[in-house]
Amino acid sequence: MKPASGTKVAILGLRDTGTLSAFFLHEKGYKVFASDLADSQEIRANLAKLSRQGIRAECGKHSFDEILAADWILISPGIPPNSEIFRKIRAKQKPVYSEIEVASWFSPAKTVIAVTGSCGKTTTATLISRIVQANGCPAVLCGNIGNPWIGELPKIRPETVVALEVSSFQLMHCASFAPSIGLLLNAYPNHMDWHADMNEYVQAKLNLFRWMKPANIMICRKEDETRLFPDFRTAAKRVYFDQRPASNPNEAALLCVAEALGYPASAVQKAVSEFGGLEHRLEKFEEKDGVIFINDSKATTTASLAWALEKFSDRSVILICGGKYKTDVKDFMTLRDIIRRKVRCAILIGAARPLMREAWQGAVEMLEAQSLEDASRLGTEKAHRGDTVLLSPACASFDMFKNYQERGDLFKALIRQRLRSEVARK
Repeated sequence: MKPASGTKVAILGLRDTGTLSAFFLHEKGYKVFASDLADSQEIRANLAKLSRQGIRAECGKHSFDEILAADWILISPGIPPNSEIFRKIRAKQKPVYSEIEVASWFSPAKTVIAVTGSCGKTTTATLISRIVQANGCPAVLCGNIGNPWIGELPKIRPETVVALEVSSFQLMHCASFAPSIGLLLNAYPNHMDWHADMNEYVQAKLNLFRWMKPANIMICRKEDETRLFPDFRTAAKRVYFDQRPASNPNEAALLCVAEALGYPASAVQKAVSEFGGLEHRLEKFEEKDGVIFINDSKATTTASLAWALEKFSDRSVILICGGKYKTDVKDFMTLRDIIRRKVRCAILIGAARPLMREAWQGAVEMLEAQSLEDASRLGTEKAHRGDTVLLSPACASFDMFKNYQERGDLFKALIRQRLRSEVARK
């Protein structure tokens, strides 16, 4: 799709996505007005940067008349559809796009590989970029992984392969984005505090494929298609990775991507074998007196927690979980069996504590902690030789932290501090 008509753009959200989008569009000659209802040190710092470049911006409020006077709106993924500003925009029938959609208008890359799903996106997108680079092609890893695509555009050339992680929030506001290869890893209940229901969530994910051409490739699980979108139509060629033999689903998906790119299976096997893992994703960071400590702060869904727990022996996990819930008690109930089998004690934190306690009552010993510091103390006290103390929240971090990285970093620091204190006492 060509860029949307009209040069007056309102950008909602002044964190990284909104700020980088404002700079990019300003340089392209658009008349930009940026607004964020929140007011924090980070947002004020970004506002100051924009102001120095002559870009009009505000924080702590939304000037509705100014925003609604724009030709179109670029909305950051953190703004939900039930917000007042979103409802006003919809009432005026203003076009609304995500940064992913807008970046796609200007990207010169001939090959874009986009990855979405309820869990596994970051690891898979990271491995795709490494496979591409190992086969002699330049690659840029960006998107929901932490660095917005629009901010990476200056370094992208036609021959650059873009490995793009995309969320349902971003895809929901796409109107033409069609990657060369799109990969839907899985679809489980997620972000039900943001989406109206599971169907809306799935339909947002399917925007990854909706505008594809016959030359494009849609990769997904046949199981998900049968269960969630049996009537979905796209012009793209379909490939089902759950019908491909492999040691695990992620490797099967990667093999399908490699085949589409013309790479041998050995390229995937080499990348997987050399991959040391990601920070905050099943990150083993300490071991003492036979107790292993793992930071899985990036596990913000129940599906991610279930995937993590499958890695451990029965009744060997001291689990620290909870935070800002994105679903309801029924979704936590789906974990009841694996919690009963794998977890010896669950230490609950954050706003999700009542839901988790209701869902798992009678399945496992549960303790409640008022802070991550308190939970870390309880975790080390409960653990015996052969146990794993696992932070795997199954929830977002925003009730207590800026993001999952801050949560994971604090957990590692608290555990290391406690272990050092124990050594000093001895």
